[in-house]
Amino acid sequence: MDFSFNYFTFYTFVGYMAKKIKISKYLYDKCVAFAHDRVGLSKSCYAYRGESRVDKMIEDIICGTLGEWAVYKDLNRKNRKCTKPDMKIYEGRRKSFSADLISDYGFVHVKSQSLASVERYGKSWLFQKSDSLYSKPSEEDILAFTSVDLDKREVEILGYCDAKDVSDYKRWGECKVPFYAKTKVALYLEDLEDLLYKL
Repeated sequence: MDFSFNYFTFYTFVGYMAKKIKISKYLYDKCVAFAHDRVGLSKSCYAYRGESRVDKMIEDIICGTLGEWAVYKDLNRKNRKCTKPDMKIYEGRRKSFSADLISDYGFVHVKSQSLASVERYGKSWLFQKSDSLYSKPSEEDILAFTSVDLDKREVEILGYCDAKDVSDYKRWGECKVPFYAKTKVALYLEDLEDLLYKL
């Protein structure tokens, strides 16, 4: 199904070159259903990555999928060619760190964080230490950073940056949650502001 602009409302405002995108209830419900369908096949993968709470897995999938749709629409409305978010269900062993979206600008990796997490830890995003975005990013890898308000069905796109710049300028930080520290690294918005740009 081709989601038209009727499913989104765009807002722009001052600060971090950010914008907010309102997600329709129809698309939100599709993402929620997708999360519930996917979590059963993804439990082992999430457990391997340090997460065992099913409710947290579902929330992460919903936030991630909403973030991908928002970024897709942001790029699409600027007349950039971009693939749609993949809503297919894969078994855990088939999951990978490949790009969420492929655009004419590069490979776009969407990082999303729930508003509840923002309020607790600040605007920040986690990466697996085994992810090539951390260990060996390519010049075509682009990071898109979003915050997701599930109650309002709004996605805030904070900006984009080249993954290679994050490593070159040594912006990686430690996780604030000790439980994740062994397997994950973090990026904090305050450490990225000078690297962010619009697409």
